[in-house]
Amino acid sequence: MSRNGHIHLRCELGCIAMIADSKFSINKGIIVKVIEPMGLMHWPDIDWGVIPVWRVKVLAQGHTICYHLPNKGELRHERVGLVPDRFLRCLTPLSGQMRFEFEDYEPEPDLDPMTL
Repeated sequence: MSRNGHIHLRCELGCIAMIADSKFSINKGIIVKVIEPMGLMHWPDIDWGVIPVWRVKVLAQGHTICYHLPNKGELRHERVGLVPDRFLRCLTPLSGQMRFEFEDYEPEPDLDPMTL
């Protein structure tokens, strides 16, 4: 968060982005479309509070996002899934409109932990 309380977002609704950070190298470089803001959430392996998270859709045929579900001890491959804003690099110009919408979100209750 910036000094004035605004959240700096790397992406916004409708943008095309690349997964630039992930625990699994297979996820890095996947091109996605940001389809929905999911609000501020706790994310496994990130200890400094809640962060903005997006629902994204993989654009390339035959590609999926790999998630680890530690409570179930399984790997899951999804074409639509959740990705923290900080793990994405936007490939299209930003308008800046979503910044304020995320500031109105209350943190979501913890979901089943998963690692991207």
